[in-house]
Amino acid sequence: MSCTKVCKQHLLKQAAATLGSGNLREAVRLPEGIDFHEWIAVHTVDLFNQVTMIYGTVAEHCTEISCAVMLAGPKYEYRWADGPTNKKPIRCSAPEYIDCLFSWARNHLEDETLFPSRVGVEMAPLWELIGKLTGLH
Repeated sequence: MSCTKVCKQHLLKQAAATLGSGNLREAVRLPEGIDFHEWIAVHTVDLFNQVTMIYGTVAEHCTEISCAVMLAGPKYEYRWADGPTNKKPIRCSAPEYIDCLFSWARNHLEDETLFPSRVGVEMAPLWELIGKLTGLH
């Protein structure tokens, strides 16, 4: 079964209902009759949307001045490199890094070769790797 917009809304409602149950295994279980790739795609997009909303709540406190470098604690500095545009990692402020990261992710999520929006279109082979990883770990 391929997901329609109604199906995707159902999956998100089911996830919301099971996440509060305290049973993580039940919360991430693939519902019967739902295509695995569609399930992963729906939850990937939902996770991205939630992360951007969470960042939105703290963004005003993380400015070019207060967060001049993208750090994760005192020992780890992140530098931006995306391949096509920036092959060599560049130092940037946290807001700039996060903006680049969100743009990169959004572009990938909107890429029809990775996340087809039409019913019945196969997902890219990359999803087989994700399936293997999520199935085993």
